[in-house]
Amino acid sequence: MTQLLTDRQIQELNKSIIQYLKPKLASKDEIHALNLITHRLLNVDLNEYSSVQEQTIPSQYLEKKWSTVLRLQKKIYDMEKELNENKELIANYTDLLKSSSIETETTKNKLNWIPKRLKNTLRLHNSSVTALSIHPSKPILASGSNDGSIILWNLLDLSEPDKIIKNAHTRSINGLVFQNDPKSNNVVLASCSSDLLIKLWDCKTGKASRTFSGHDHLISHLMFSPTDSNLLISCSRDKSIKVWNLVSGWCIRTIVGHSDWVRSFDVSSDGVWVLSCSNDLSVRLSDISTGVGVGLCIGHQQVVEDVVFLPRVVDEYLDGYCKLKKIISFDSDNYDRLGFKYCASCGRDSLIKLWRLPVPDLSIQGKPMPGVNPRGELIYEIKGHASWIRKLQVHPNGIYLGSCSDDKTVKIWNLTSLSDTKTQQLTCLKELKSHESFVNSFEFAKPVINEEYIDVGDEKIDKLKKKQILEKGMRCYLVSGSADDTVKLWV
Repeated sequence: MTQLLTDRQIQELNKSIIQYLKPKLASKDEIHALNLITHRLLNVDLNEYSSVQEQTIPSQYLEKKWSTVLRLQKKIYDMEKELNENKELIANYTDLLKSSSIETETTKNKLNWIPKRLKNTLRLHNSSVTALSIHPSKPILASGSNDGSIILWNLLDLSEPDKIIKNAHTRSINGLVFQNDPKSNNVVLASCSSDLLIKLWDCKTGKASRTFSGHDHLISHLMFSPTDSNLLISCSRDKSIKVWNLVSGWCIRTIVGHSDWVRSFDVSSDGVWVLSCSNDLSVRLSDISTGVGVGLCIGHQQVVEDVVFLPRVVDEYLDGYCKLKKIISFDSDNYDRLGFKYCASCGRDSLIKLWRLPVPDLSIQGKPMPGVNPRGELIYEIKGHASWIRKLQVHPNGIYLGSCSDDKTVKIWNLTSLSDTKTQQLTCLKELKSHESFVNSFEFAKPVINEEYIDVGDEKIDKLKKKQILEKGMRCYLVSGSADDTVKLWV
């Protein structure tokens, strides 16, 4: 067996053992036993050890050696702990480096951001997720379910929900939207349901603050007016669109133009026009203040599920496509007065249709009427989904269009690609696949724009400056909700 200690170390150890035992033994037998041990270890008797050899080692030598060993053990433990922490830090840093190319690219061009990966899957609903809304300025997500529940999430900490509102409605939640009131600190959420009710919720308490009734059938969609946060618009299977004054609590206008269930609608950025779609297979443009219908888009072969205005920033690309296809153009001055020119619709025919909207007769102020040709013109069909398309939303940059479908996907389309003289085809930039069933809803996070830039006209801010302001406020995430009972966060 290999000797661990040198001869000198063995000698010192033996001396320290005798030194340690000597003061602890008092009886004659104990001293005799110690004398035998001393002779065995040091080859001298106890008296000689005491007079000569004990002087060659420090006092309390064994205890000091033992104390040193304990200190060294503690130091080794601390160093091992620090080493493990550093290993973990290096591992995390390695993961960060792996994703740095994605993060760097996002930082470089936030304006044209599209989701790269799935970040979180939220599994708390017990039924199909039917509605989603992201607060326009705060990191708050609301999700609604077929079982009538609403869950509020903090997007900065998704480990657990902020609030669970069970039995928010007695039937399915069909729409959710946050009130955008920069002057108020209250977080207000509006919900609509198949139970024929609209409710306003105080998100701090999770309690309903107001309830509105007036529709005669299930309510399928709602949104606040872009220009007045005290006006709420809703649509229903009772074939109507209603405008509600939140201060008085009254329905101040009912618009009836469709012959069947009004599935969804969009409101123009100036709050003047409403674009609605229906089971009657049509898209209808109406004046909100009078309810007068001024335009109709007909071309879907099945139920039209959703419709959105397309922002003016995309006009030049769609105009370019129309020019390539020799589609007759109209006077742009009239569209400048309207504030919009194109729209998109989707439906159960698995198609997204792009329309050029008709120009109404605006000759009598405050009383718009249908123009000479009240029919919208179909300019392009997007074929890419394999089943019903449930929802559309315009990307914050205005040039991408998102869609979700019963084919379990969310797709993002580049509207600018239509003006490509070579392909003249619309490009799918991204397909998000992770859900195990129908995707019922999705939403891009809206950019947060500083109050100083709100309602600033074109004459004060040029296009480049607007892009810079928009890019600075971009929040780069998207949420989707599905019949698989989950909400997914994409970044």
